[in-house]
Amino acid sequence: MQSTLRYVHAGVAWLFVLAILVQVFLAGTAIVNLGGSGNFATHIDFGYTVIGILALAVLIAAIAARAGRRDIGIAFGMLVLYVVQTSLPYARSSIPEIAALHPVNALLLFGLAVIVARRALRQATAPRTDAAVSAVAAAAEAPR
Repeated sequence: MQSTLRYVHAGVAWLFVLAILVQVFLAGTAIVNLGGSGNFATHIDFGYTVIGILALAVLIAAIAARAGRRDIGIAFGMLVLYVVQTSLPYARSSIPEIAALHPVNALLLFGLAVIVARRALRQATAPRTDAAVSAVAAAAEAPR
């Protein structure tokens, strides 16, 4: 069961990476200078739905897979960056310099997402050693 959850965590993490690439594509299709319509509605909707759900799913999957404190913390940090990402455009009229950090934060989010996905895949595909299996069995049998 644990190995299955680790594969789920890796799969969701890689889906998040893919979703960010789709999100960047959607932004590109809306940029007028690139032949777009100027309408960012699809980019916005995709960001608030698919990206948000996947960001939360990565964290939940990391916890369910017992990925370890560091990996769960990184997944939480990724969720925090997502919340920051969705907040930055609202500063457009009052503090445009802050709103201009939206693409910079997207790069940070993408980089962190790749790190999370690679670490999750490494954990899912790591060979189980007899020592690890013995330690888990011993911990399960230990009196509490």
